Amino acid sequence: KPVENDDIIEGSLRINLKEYSVYLNEEKVDLTYKEFELIRLFLQNRGVVFSRKDILSRIWGMEYIGGTRTVDVHIRRLRSKIGDEFSSIIETVRNVGYRCKE
Repeated sequence: KPVENDDIIEGSLRINLKEYSVYLNEEKVDLTYKEFELIRLFLQNRGVVFSRKDILSRIWGMEYIGGTRTVDVHIRRLRSKIGDEFSSIIETVRNVGYRCKE
């Protein structure tokens, strides 16, 4: 999808990489740092399947001790914040992890 300046655009969803902010219909969506990093990871790597362990090491860092289910919790929160129109762009890949639709 188009990247304008420092933005990643998916329909009415816009991610501003410089500001670390996400807009839905030009309204700012209140995301945590981890939620922002998740949506950026998926939109910048469309079609790539990431295991929960991959996501943990990329976003939480190798030193993260907790279980991989924390990824599921963050994805669920992220999906609810970006709304029904976009929650389906983050697909669950059964028994593996997640990916962004191409």
